[in-house]
Parts: sequence; C-alpha cells; structure tokens
Amino acid sequence: MTFSITTLPEQRIAGLSTVLPTPKSYAEMAEMSKVKTDYLEKLAQADLAAIATDQHFYGVNYNANGDQNYLAGVKVIKLPAGYTDFTVAAGQYAKFTTKAASRNAIDQFIGQSYGELAQSADYQVAGNFNLEVVDSFIDGKTAEFSIYMPVTGK
Repeated sequence: MTFSITTLPEQRIAGLSTVLPTPKSYAEMAEMSKVKTDYLEKLAQADLAAIATDQHFYGVNYNANGDQNYLAGVKVIKLPAGYTDFTVAAGQYAKFTTKAASRNAIDQFIGQSYGELAQSADYQVAGNFNLEVVDSFIDGKTAEFSIYMPVTGK
C-alpha cells in the first residue's frame, strides 16, 4: 500500500452528521460501516449538490466531545440551515486510494492506511479526523475511493 503527500486548502464540508458506535470487534465494525452507509444514502437523497462548490461528495470521520462522528456532505462556502459542518484545515495530507468496494471493506482499508502511515519513516498523523471522497457510494459509477489524513513530518 502506498500513499502520496498532497497539500489541501481549507475547505468546509456541510451535510448530515451522526455519532458512530465504537467498534470493539470485527462484528461491531460492520455495524459502524452500516451507519456510514445509511448516512451516505441519506446524502444521496438530500438536495445538497445545488449548493456544492465542486462535484464531489465527502465523508468526514472526526472526534468531538469524546465521540467518534461521521459527516456525509458536500463542500460549501456557507452552512445551509439544518445541516452540520466540519472545516478541514489547510495543510499536508497523506492520500490513499483504492477501488471502491463495500463500506465495510473501505473501513478496513482506512484502518490499514493508518497502519501504513504509522510505519512511515517520514510522516506521522497530525489530526483526529480524515476526509473521504465518497463519490463511488453516491453516483454508483465512480470506482475510486480516496482518503486524506492530515500529516506532519517526523
């Protein structure tokens, strides 16, 4: 598994957010993946594309108040009423890419990506969130899934 380093500008993601169950086993990981799938389906039905600043759909895994959260949304300039937002800080990110598969397989890929980054001689994780490009779960045509993890040099 390889990754590339890219610089992202600050970006605001707005959409639907939920607190995730904390998996303690493989079976519980499937439950967490199902919650994410449900929120991606809700995103597909929400009319947020009209206010998006690009054509992509995003997922943000983040910690808030001691809870693991998931936000499914689009990139926006202004927060629309009734939605939650998360601001992705400008900076360096490790980008991992794979062919889209089931949400459960993607969540396993995310875990493997963190393991790969932990073994890097040059980079380390620099935040408590990650940004997913989830077009494959919304449009059904895109095969690629990407995840961005904030990093800093060691």
